[in-house]
Amino acid sequence: MFDVSATPSGRFQVFLQAQLPLLAGALFVGIATAIVLPESYQSFILPAGLAVILFASVSMLVFPWEKIAPSWMILVAITDIVGVTFMRTELIQVIPSVGILVIFPILWLAYGFRPGVVFVALAGACFISTFPFIYRGAWPSNGVEWLNVITLPALAIGIALVVNLAALQLRRNAEKLAEASREQTVTLRRALDNEILSRNILDTVNAGVAFYSSDNELLLSNALARGMTRAVGFELDQPPYGGEQVLAADRKTAIAIEDQIIPRALRGELLEDHLEWLGPPDQQSAILASSRRVEREDGALLGTVVMAYDITELAAAISVREEFLGTVSHELRTPLTSVVGYLELIADDLDPTTNAEALVYLQIVRRNMNTLAERISYMAGSADTALTLRPADTDVVALVASCVQRASDKARSRGVTLDNTVTGPASAHIDAGRISQALDELIANAIKFSPSGSTVTVSQVTDDDSVRISVSDGGPGMTRSEQTRVFDRFYRTQHARDQAVQGFGLGLFVVKNIMTAHGGHVTIERSSPENGTRMTLTMPRRETERPVAPMLIPSNRTRS
Repeated sequence: MFDVSATPSGRFQVFLQAQLPLLAGALFVGIATAIVLPESYQSFILPAGLAVILFASVSMLVFPWEKIAPSWMILVAITDIVGVTFMRTELIQVIPSVGILVIFPILWLAYGFRPGVVFVALAGACFISTFPFIYRGAWPSNGVEWLNVITLPALAIGIALVVNLAALQLRRNAEKLAEASREQTVTLRRALDNEILSRNILDTVNAGVAFYSSDNELLLSNALARGMTRAVGFELDQPPYGGEQVLAADRKTAIAIEDQIIPRALRGELLEDHLEWLGPPDQQSAILASSRRVEREDGALLGTVVMAYDITELAAAISVREEFLGTVSHELRTPLTSVVGYLELIADDLDPTTNAEALVYLQIVRRNMNTLAERISYMAGSADTALTLRPADTDVVALVASCVQRASDKARSRGVTLDNTVTGPASAHIDAGRISQALDELIANAIKFSPSGSTVTVSQVTDDDSVRISVSDGGPGMTRSEQTRVFDRFYRTQHARDQAVQGFGLGLFVVKNIMTAHGGHVTIERSSPENGTRMTLTMPRRETERPVAPMLIPSNRTRS
């Protein structure tokens, strides 16, 4: 039926669309006939036809078809065909075109109901053409009369079929559109739900997040990100996406706007843990930022996401720790130097022939004092904040051999076999002293934690771009949680604490900083109680733009 609601107003709308045109046409013909041909009303059939159409119209208006099956309205269309048939029978000789009124109910039947109802329309067309002959009791006697009989049904049938097929196609399209609309509604609801979820997640995480389109237009951000940028004096959605009060990690060097986080990220640079200080001197906050390019499956750029964490409290805690280490180290070294000096004076005043035993005790005290001084110096060095490299072309094979040679005596004393499998040639542009320091640390740790009778192996892999030096041991290994923290300063594993292994927990921290300064890295390739630990130093062979190490590392030999 027509796309209307099953309500009285919907019924009235159907009346306006389907019945009113026929009623208006029938009344026009009836009034015109009454004026021009009043004698036509002498026969009952013309008034009967008008009455039938009027009855159908009134019944359509007042009868609640929507409360039963709307298909029952087909009775109204059939009644209309009967009414038009009566009018045509009376007026066909004087107004042949009156038969055109049948088009209205036939179109209604063909368009407004199920496809099978078109046969009712066909039957109606046949009825309206044959009824006049039945009514008069005389059938066509020649070809012209038969042509008059079949012309109207043929045209009506053709129109009905075309309209019925069009209606069927329209219904199918309407169903497809309705299904598409439902899917779009569901998709839109999901998209809105996802947007709400995303915004709540963004506002919940303890990080500032901003997402820019491929055209550098801000699409999404959270309140924390907006607060960070406003502290510097700019908005996330307004170029140039930077401010004046932004300092580098040293908290002294001003960063130009084009070199700040968001402009660099929008140029396509991938930032990883980039540190900046934001705001005026008395209200500075430290942020650690990273950025990523977001791409579709086909590789097309979708946009850029920037994430920043406020680490002001962490930076302040680290600063306090560094100051404390520096202060304590300084305060301990001063009296320690004095004690060592007085010990030397006492030793000089004692006669070796009469105070031999006292000199032995003094020698033990001096050795322990020197060890204590060395450890204090080591701890003080870890609080410094810069690392200077002196890179040069270096024979890596010879460097590894030298490190292995230095550790040989210690390995033998612990019953550990030290195996050097490195063969040459191999060279790299590195600071030989610093790399030796890092490798010494790995070898010393491997020997320290390996049981007697096991083997520590030093190996090397070289390609066109990098050199990888690995140290493998048969020690107790580390748990997954220990592996995530082993490069932190002052961290010591549970095994080292349980076995009272001496050390400050600075050795691997030192190694990490050395490798970072070289543009390389140190990794734990494996670590388990069954297979021991394998750690690898990876460094570029050629000179590259090297990052500044976050902490100064003492140049003397390191311990973990």
